Amino acid sequence: MSYIRLEKDADGIVELIFDQEGKAVNVMGDEYAEAMPRALDELEAMRDEIKGVYVRSGKPGQFFAGGDISAMLEMDLDPPAEERQRMFDGILEAKAPLARLEQLGVPVAVGINGPALGGGYEIALACHYRIALDSPKVKIGLPEAMLGLMPGAGGVVRMVRMLGMQEALTLISQGKQLVAAKALEKGLVHELAADEDAMAAKAKEWLLANPEAAQPWEQPGYSIPGGGPEDAATQGLTYFGPVNVMNQTRGNMTAPQVIIAAVIDTARVDYDTAHRVEARYFQRLLLDQVSRNMMTTFFVQMNKLDAGASRPQGIDKTEVRKLGILGAGVMGAGIAFAAAKVGIEVVLKDINQENADKGKAYAASACEKNRRIDAAQAEKLLARIHPTADVNDLAGCDLVIEAVFENREVKAAVTRETEAVLGDSAIFASNTSALPITELAQASSRPQNFIGMHFFAPAERMPLVEIITGEQTSPESLAWAFDLAQKLGKKPIVVKDAPGFFTTRVIGETITQGQRMLAEGVNPALIENGAAFNGSPMGPLETLDTISLETAYHGAQQRQADAEAAGKEWAPSAEAEVIRYMVEEAGRTGQAKGAGFYDYDENGKKLTTWAGLKQKFAADGYTDIPYQDVKDRLLFSQVLEAIRIMEEGTLTSVADGNIGSIMGIGFPPHTGGVYQCVNAYGVQAFADRARELARDYGEAFEPPQLLLAMAREGRAFE
Repeated sequence: MSYIRLEKDADGIVELIFDQEGKAVNVMGDEYAEAMPRALDELEAMRDEIKGVYVRSGKPGQFFAGGDISAMLEMDLDPPAEERQRMFDGILEAKAPLARLEQLGVPVAVGINGPALGGGYEIALACHYRIALDSPKVKIGLPEAMLGLMPGAGGVVRMVRMLGMQEALTLISQGKQLVAAKALEKGLVHELAADEDAMAAKAKEWLLANPEAAQPWEQPGYSIPGGGPEDAATQGLTYFGPVNVMNQTRGNMTAPQVIIAAVIDTARVDYDTAHRVEARYFQRLLLDQVSRNMMTTFFVQMNKLDAGASRPQGIDKTEVRKLGILGAGVMGAGIAFAAAKVGIEVVLKDINQENADKGKAYAASACEKNRRIDAAQAEKLLARIHPTADVNDLAGCDLVIEAVFENREVKAAVTRETEAVLGDSAIFASNTSALPITELAQASSRPQNFIGMHFFAPAERMPLVEIITGEQTSPESLAWAFDLAQKLGKKPIVVKDAPGFFTTRVIGETITQGQRMLAEGVNPALIENGAAFNGSPMGPLETLDTISLETAYHGAQQRQADAEAAGKEWAPSAEAEVIRYMVEEAGRTGQAKGAGFYDYDENGKKLTTWAGLKQKFAADGYTDIPYQDVKDRLLFSQVLEAIRIMEEGTLTSVADGNIGSIMGIGFPPHTGGVYQCVNAYGVQAFADRARELARDYGEAFEPPQLLLAMAREGRAFE
């Protein structure tokens, strides 16, 4: 079977059918590059005998997946000049068949029966008429920016000429994937069809009725919608757009900068030249380290995670039909909303009916905020949430998630109470950010069914779930938790039990460095800006304000009590003293109370850093340390802790670490995550810089033995 079949009907319509052998979806790789020119040769040879071409997929429910990212990752990042030229020529060669298709001299229509993303939609753009199946499974768009790339097969050139600079830039730079109805509204397709037969019929009817069809930009008097780069109406985009992109990305993300340049520059020139300009910019990203980081993590490693690489093998797929949730606060209510949204019946329990009802009200509010949920859908969703104060209502639950106060005694009490009414096979999951699962499982009569599921707030929106296995957690329990997380639309990572697990330990290090630098007299603005220019969404001071200084204060007290109970000496650290002062003396406990390291308005909006910080920590003037040291202390502290966690065996998957650090705690996405960050920096260079930081700022930056061994052996994190 060939990649492309051509089938001609009695009306003179030729169907060009993509059906890549041995693949679940069609991919724009080497086989496509060989097959597409041959198909165009045949079509051009029969041009006088045909009345149109209908492009479709031979795979039910699957149109075209796009480019072959794995092949892109095999390219040399810094090739010699002659290799760069060959690469550029290859990009132009790959684009050529689509130009031949749109200039075939007969009308061309496409039927989109499944996801048409990236290269798949670029094929559709080269067709004169686009029909999509009216199905929620159909997603249309150019999401390359999410992988640090841009469209390279004519997507930028054609989108700009079809929609105008501003609309094309928005869709491309944000990597939007639109359902069929929204794609119709935005002008990405011309028509919808109820099924594939109807789609084929509509396409052939249009082909026969439009023998002179051509692209809009080939029509007499055409101009780019909204104006070109020289027009007054686009001056804001042309002159200020690149500056805005730099400000928003702090210069860390290459793709947004390249995409806006490509949009503007391809609009300045004629159509053929525009394709060469697009090819140059596409090549620029193929040879960019940031793009390589993002492709590695968000494509290769994400696909492994989604395929269940960390799920125990040999266990059948599980399905939670009835879910219990203990604690109807913001976290529990958010989980309840996420579960009900995907069709799971939820028992939402709290200590009294009033609290349970408030939890359901939170879910109702979440429905109102979600524009994709209409009134009828919201009614059905909320009907699946059953608030209660009666523990007996949890009987029959397949799995229960405990989301109560972060206190060992409270968690133990609800564990015992709940297990008394559950079936023997039911799974009990504790939503904790730091308390060891093995210790919590001591309250359980069946520790093999006890597991940790660490959700992130707000649970209805945050994409990650950190699953923690205790010493006695069974593989079956892990499978249940993993499958539930995926059904909720979350990305599950799996770690072994240890205080703080993975995400809490990693983010805790950058928060600690923020407190230490504050105690050293470093300007808080320098600390927070250092995090921002690293690419973090929030600085360590604001992060702790959001979490609550009071929570950190009680955590420090608990650690002191644990140490003293074990007969160990306890010496307060500089960061612990900062938090003690803020809570005990300054009475500033965080954002929720309107006062922490920052001042906040009545709506919790951040205003300015608290003036008292300078008086307390830098009364004689701020300490002057290199800005790069500030940035590196905040970044390296997290990465080095992640390496220690892997060295200990608490985490064994590089993919889980990279994805968990970005999606769970906001590690800079352009780095590809905590481990890919080291690969990109250079393992030996990273170890050397860590030693420099350790010399100047303490043992927290001493490179772990695992890092040193990898540097000696020339290994990377894979």
